[in-house]
Amino acid sequence: MALAIAFILGLFALAFVLYPLVRRSRSEDASSEPSVPSQSQEQIAAGHEDALELIEREQSARAAIQEVELDYQLGNIDEPDYRSLRERYMRRALTALKSRYEREEEIDDEIEEQLQKLKESYEKTKQG
Repeated sequence: MALAIAFILGLFALAFVLYPLVRRSRSEDASSEPSVPSQSQEQIAAGHEDALELIEREQSARAAIQEVELDYQLGNIDEPDYRSLRERYMRRALTALKSRYEREEEIDDEIEEQLQKLKESYEKTKQG
């Protein structure tokens, strides 16, 4: 009886270890089929990269502001240097925020345009 339980537990452990390998090989087989991304998929990927870049720029500017403020509080930099550095990084952060906002507005406009096309298409099929 104990031998049967040990054997079953061993099979479960083996399945647990091998499952990710089997799953990965199946997904590689499915992805090996040639597929050409459509223009909209390429645009989505490019837009996603742009959005990530804008977020990264904003976060790096915020981190720089925090670092400058910490250096000033610790007495590592003088007040004139602190003010100039803080102003520079604030401008960078605001520029990144503005760029991100503009990109979001562009995306909203694209969504509205696509919704309008879908509504028009729906109305045509409804009438026809």
